[in-house]
Amino acid sequence: MRKNLTIAAILLFALLAYLPTIHFALVYDDQDQIVANRRLTAWSFVPGYFTTQLWAHEPWASPIYFRPIFLLWLRFVYATLGPPGDLWHWSSIVAHLLATACVLLLILRLTGNFGGAALAAALFAIHPIQTEAVAWVSSSGDLILTSLVVLSVYLYARRKGSVSWLSIVFATLAMFTKEAGIVVVALIFAYEWIQSDWKKAAVATSPYGLPVPLYLAVRANALGGLIGPAYPMMSVGAMVLTWPRILAAYGLHFIWPVHLSVIYDVAASVTILPLLLLIAVVASVGWLVRGSCANVRFGVAWFAIALAPALAIRYITPSDFIHDRYLYLPSVGLALLAATWFSRIRVTRVGWVVLCILALALGWQTRANLRIWQNDITLFTRALETAPSNLSAKNNLAYAYLNAHRPQDAFPLLQELIQIEPGAMNVNYNMGRYYQQVGNSDAANYYFSIAEQFYRH
Repeated sequence: MRKNLTIAAILLFALLAYLPTIHFALVYDDQDQIVANRRLTAWSFVPGYFTTQLWAHEPWASPIYFRPIFLLWLRFVYATLGPPGDLWHWSSIVAHLLATACVLLLILRLTGNFGGAALAAALFAIHPIQTEAVAWVSSSGDLILTSLVVLSVYLYARRKGSVSWLSIVFATLAMFTKEAGIVVVALIFAYEWIQSDWKKAAVATSPYGLPVPLYLAVRANALGGLIGPAYPMMSVGAMVLTWPRILAAYGLHFIWPVHLSVIYDVAASVTILPLLLLIAVVASVGWLVRGSCANVRFGVAWFAIALAPALAIRYITPSDFIHDRYLYLPSVGLALLAATWFSRIRVTRVGWVVLCILALALGWQTRANLRIWQNDITLFTRALETAPSNLSAKNNLAYAYLNAHRPQDAFPLLQELIQIEPGAMNVNYNMGRYYQQVGNSDAANYYFSIAEQFYRH
């Protein structure tokens, strides 16, 4: 009974922390990916989720992403809550609570200590680093992915025979939810290797390799290739040299989750010294945990493996390769590390007071970071604060001002953007909208014509 009340209290605290989002607007990609997506309006579209790309409803979109289970989730939300609107934030809150419960279940299985598992699950649930994943409806795929991956590992860990077919089913669903889902195979391998040796791990993990070629084949059919028509935005060398900056930014967000944003100003690196320092840090961590217990090693392995897809930034726009939502799945590994530490200490009354104060501080900071997700204006105003030179943030803020019929606020941003990118389609289209709103049809038609020429090419 006491354990059930503790679980209920954790979930209730997380619910209260994110409850304000039910009054927030749908923002950023929500409009194009959800509101304008007619493929979510009927169950008859579901088979097409598995044969076409994520953005198939947009004729201009490049076929890069293949996420049918994520689309299926959105279709379920549509059927449950109706056309996209503020209420859709409920679906993200519920998905976050489900992921939290799954994390608690897995950690309890691995550590056998309910107190440590509960504290770690609470930390996972209310840490401000999760605000992007929960507050942004288009990011709900990360929440569903995490639940599926965690359940797959949990079922593998508690299997009674040599194979848990239900675990393989969840692993397969994870792959079809988001590209990062394929890491579940590596996580199972790491878990078994830590428990036994690499040979047994290879044998135990082999059944999880069965869905991989199926996923890759279906994906290639939908995209016209494994990665579609994507082309690299940077060289492999530049990508590797940029890793230290990315990891440093993520580390800072974990330790000091203040003034979080949807866009960060982190440029590609060209120097090798930070990379050498990163290699030294990684080697040091490996040396420190080599003799640690299995849960510590698995927690470190989980974080590293789950974060790896977020470091594959070669095909991502340089101004958009850091997002806090990419830390949602990796933070499960950190939660396991926290649970292991909590399990080893005896919490006194003073300790409980400190923990309660910490929980309240994290909850308060989560609420503070949520405010920027109220609408596109608040979101991209913060984006410009954290990335003042980011052109995408400026254009998106101008677009938000135009949607709010505030052309006078959009114009300075558009003027600056036109000078920097005179041929950019989106910038010219927004400038055309500005002149349309202020009643200058000749200027509006001029900029619309430039945008149309860019679109045709």
